[in-house]
Amino acid sequence: GTTMNPIVNIAPPSLEPQPEIEDKGELIKYTISKTISSDMVVQRNSYFNVFGWSKNKGGVIYGEFMGEKRYGIIDDSGKWSIKFSSHEATAEPQTLKIYPKNGKTTEFKDILVGDVWMISGQSNAELNLSFALTKTPEYKKEIKKEDNIRLFTQTREHVMSIKDKVDLTKPQEDVVNARWKWKKASLSNASAFSALGYYFAKELSRTVDVPLGVVMAAAGGAVLHELMPADVATECGLTSAPSVPVCGFYNSLLHPFTNNSITGMIFYQGESESNAGQYKNYSANLQKTVAAYRKIWGLDFPFINVQLTTHMGESLTGWYELDKIRAAQYDAYKAMGNSFFVVSRDQGFQTGDPDWAHPYYKLELGKRAASIAASVIYQKADINYSTSPEPAKITWKKDSVTIDFNYVGDGLKLLVGEELTGFSVLDADGNRVIKSAELIDKDTVKLTTSAEGKTVCYCMFPEGTAEKANLGNSIGYPAPAFELSK
Repeated sequence: GTTMNPIVNIAPPSLEPQPEIEDKGELIKYTISKTISSDMVVQRNSYFNVFGWSKNKGGVIYGEFMGEKRYGIIDDSGKWSIKFSSHEATAEPQTLKIYPKNGKTTEFKDILVGDVWMISGQSNAELNLSFALTKTPEYKKEIKKEDNIRLFTQTREHVMSIKDKVDLTKPQEDVVNARWKWKKASLSNASAFSALGYYFAKELSRTVDVPLGVVMAAAGGAVLHELMPADVATECGLTSAPSVPVCGFYNSLLHPFTNNSITGMIFYQGESESNAGQYKNYSANLQKTVAAYRKIWGLDFPFINVQLTTHMGESLTGWYELDKIRAAQYDAYKAMGNSFFVVSRDQGFQTGDPDWAHPYYKLELGKRAASIAASVIYQKADINYSTSPEPAKITWKKDSVTIDFNYVGDGLKLLVGEELTGFSVLDADGNRVIKSAELIDKDTVKLTTSAEGKTVCYCMFPEGTAEKANLGNSIGYPAPAFELSK
């Protein structure tokens, strides 16, 4: 679960100057990774890796960035890379120049140095800002091209259109659409981007004065094993997937960025696993996936996960184990270091909404993710006023259970209504044995039972609306769904 880790303040040492090199000056043709373009954000306090490909093995490619000139040699597999020294954040536009002695020069302009975040998951991570803005049209005036926010949009639609032409069983070395590139956060660019990802960056920029880049790597309908690296899928015994080959969305949307440094990841996924008992392995599989991501990127980066929201209508039959996946998400969060949790159940479907599966209320989720990042990663806020309350200690007695909570702000409160709702205590046979639930002080809930209980379930109903489960903290953030066994 939550740990303090202001990773963005630790810079690696400057690079040693490279020795003079004998360059024969033959004509070199080369390509550069499409993860690098004008208008990008380069991760601060981390080496800047510029890389690409060429058939001219043994040739030399030079680069210039922020006053430093370095080179890379094209290796036997046709790859080259140039590593530049790390820099502090700057909103001053920078230029990257790449060239051989003999061949074309490539210039990328208006590059900022700051923090890069990945946003991944399934359709509620991919849901475009254009939909979310229908709920908050006044927010359009907040969206400014001049902001130090840069966006890299990738889409499930394109991956699906190439899946018969590209071998998605293999990690793709480069971005799968040659037209994708970094863009400034204008209204039109932001509208086609992840609502959650954009709102996160915009809300974070209000407290953190650092350029922010966000890479969209989410795919509607994705099951976890379409987003995990191959060795994890093998370890988990997962061999087939519904939309693309196993690992297909990881291979196409995430892997091309694994040679670039990042700050962290926001993740919103799980609806596709909420049936047929898939929840039993979900927590373990998610932990393995995040561990693999961190190993590949070479960084114990912060992982901000969104617990699934309330869905109504067909979800109650199609996603009938939504409550179990929520509990599994919570278990994974508690087991992982440097991980954080956004509770979304009060931002779900409302009567009259056009789409039961994709609530448009992503602004509040972006604010919650940004408040977590501002407190634990950027040290700009107090975690006790930045996240949802969660169980810290549970005490079982013969006819009662008390739960002490962390992160209560000024204290726990009921978000709606007069009586505490949403708790359940089950006996050994699964019978509901709770008699009453009450707040007994600012951070403690007491549940009275009619028999010795076995399991506590908070908000373990698929329809976890505020009326069904109304515990929150003083800043109005709801408590998560969780399951605690005696």
